[in-house]
Amino acid sequence: MSKFKVGDMAMTMVYDSALPAGSVVELERELKKGDEIARGFVAPSAGWIVRHPEVGREVLAYGDHELMPLKWDFQPEQQKAKEEIA
Repeated sequence: MSKFKVGDMAMTMVYDSALPAGSVVELERELKKGDEIARGFVAPSAGWIVRHPEVGREVLAYGDHELMPLKWDFQPEQQKAKEEIA
């Protein structure tokens, strides 16, 4: 099972011809090994079609291992603040 879901933000960990490593992208569509990415191109591993505003409509695909999840969960800090007030 993937650590990602559609709409998640992630950081690229590898250089791509269109984006440098460290770029923040939005995950658009999950890929399974063997899925067609674009005409004549097949996914060599599980991964994602991603979107980046500077690239426009060009199709960008990354393997799961080439992406770092960017998730922020502020709940613990909010809960801690409520406990201190009470």
